[in-house]
Amino acid sequence: MRERVPAQTMQITLPTNQTVSEILQALGDPETVAARALRHYLLDICLQRLEQARQQIDRYEQRYGADYETFNRRIGTDETFLETVNCAYPLWEADAIEWVYRMEEDETWRNRSQTILREL
Repeated sequence: MRERVPAQTMQITLPTNQTVSEILQALGDPETVAARALRHYLLDICLQRLEQARQQIDRYEQRYGADYETFNRRIGTDETFLETVNCAYPLWEADAIEWVYRMEEDETWRNRSQTILREL
């Protein structure tokens, strides 16, 4: 079981005019409103990064006609597949490296978004 780390606070000063301050007050406690806004912003960034990683992963899956696990297995075991890939995509090894990176990136941003949802 994961040990719960106490929440940290940080103080941020936001320049606001009277109208913005009034709106914040109307929405509730300004600290609560700011915390919610930060949470939404962080989730939005995570979703953008997830979408970018997923688009790259989808591009490689379409190019090679398989998910990475299948592609990697076939490269190592199917000589005909390897020859076909070598002819069609001579830089396939660079693609494979980036493909793995994008899958790791996808997992990282998924974990970060789950952490935000769980802890904030």
